[in-house]
Amino acid sequence: MAITINQEPTSPNLANHDLLFQVSSTQISQPQFQYVCDIKDNNGTLIQRIKQQANPNGDATFNLSQIIVNDLGVADKVWEASIDGEFNTASTEYEVYFGEEYGTSVSSSITLYDGAGSVGAPNTTGSQYYFMLDGVLNPQQLQNWNWASSSKLDYQTPSSTEVYSHQNGLTLFNTSSIRFGDYHTISFLNGNVAGDSPQEFSAQDVYYLRVEEYEADGTLIRQRDFKNRKTCRGGSLSQTWQQFNNYLNQTEATKITHFGVGTQNFEDSAYGITSSCAYYDVSFYGQLDYNDINESGSWGSYRFNIVPADCGYEGVRFAWKNQYGMWDYYNFTLAESRISNVSRLNYEQSFVDYNTNTAVPYDNTRRGNTNFYNDITKLRTAESDWLTQSDADNLRELFYSTDVYVQHPSLGFLPVVITDANITEKTNPRTQKLFKYTANYQYANRQQARL
Repeated sequence: MAITINQEPTSPNLANHDLLFQVSSTQISQPQFQYVCDIKDNNGTLIQRIKQQANPNGDATFNLSQIIVNDLGVADKVWEASIDGEFNTASTEYEVYFGEEYGTSVSSSITLYDGAGSVGAPNTTGSQYYFMLDGVLNPQQLQNWNWASSSKLDYQTPSSTEVYSHQNGLTLFNTSSIRFGDYHTISFLNGNVAGDSPQEFSAQDVYYLRVEEYEADGTLIRQRDFKNRKTCRGGSLSQTWQQFNNYLNQTEATKITHFGVGTQNFEDSAYGITSSCAYYDVSFYGQLDYNDINESGSWGSYRFNIVPADCGYEGVRFAWKNQYGMWDYYNFTLAESRISNVSRLNYEQSFVDYNTNTAVPYDNTRRGNTNFYNDITKLRTAESDWLTQSDADNLRELFYSTDVYVQHPSLGFLPVVITDANITEKTNPRTQKLFKYTANYQYANRQQARL
């Protein structure tokens, strides 16, 4: 025998951290020995081959994070997703295989082996595939290299009597403030994400979402149910559990589903929220063992408090890629200020026109100091209202994220760069601790200057 995989990442996992494979071989004494690792997409197409010599202990450690992150690309721009779900493409399955190469002497040609003793491409693997999201984790907090995916992923079997309650949306906010006209999405891992036993006949099946609208006094205005039409392989209205039985019946694009649950998402889908609504709850449910909603099986429930403009201020709505690689949203409701910094480049022109072919006139409109280049930087400042400890903690992801947008009233979502942020802490011994954020940002695409 040859290759043994001693360590590998779990699946699903988050790509923006160390994804470690540790391997050993019984052939390390062979001349010119090297470990070989092939990274392939879900179609078996080779993305990259890596070769590495054995360390002093005879083993090798491969960290595939940078390669996978670069291959994943940018997050889906799904802010305007429909109510009944949109597929994801910013998460991908990978196949990882190990082999080895060596020669018969230090000067001979080398031969590639499959990792099991036969000549051929690397073919030794630990798992059928690795499903990666464009998220990040902090191993210092988890004391582990792997994402604790069980915090957002549970497998249930189809049963009319099964009762469960989870909060598995890929978001940090269970309660959000929203205005009429705002977009908002919540994303879920969906289907047979692990793809092996004992998940072969179970799944995280987000089948229905229920929207309940309430007046300020808690009176229910109306309830509406929407089926997830994008479940599994295309979302037939007669979706059955049998389509979840086999991992091979799914593609990587079906394993994360985004749901548009903002006031404007509903409006765009011709199911506008009632104008008198003070808040609404969106709950996600599983499926019975036939085509109906399992009201006892909840995948998550999220509240949206509808708030008017604060003191007449328009405010700023940020959207950013969170630690799961999905989108979170928050309104900074107080005044937004703007400062424009203009940098100019000048040259000194002679007042006498030496280029004339007639008598030299006295021209008092001729410039001496001439501006030939302007560079405009417009810095904007957004201020939040007072925040609870929970919202203050969750909003830190906004400042950590490298992919931030603001929702413009007429231009949609525009990319911005958070330059810095200030935190004001207000402590009252008789109440809870409150926080306030001031965020300075600028548009990623700066204003064009006049030349």
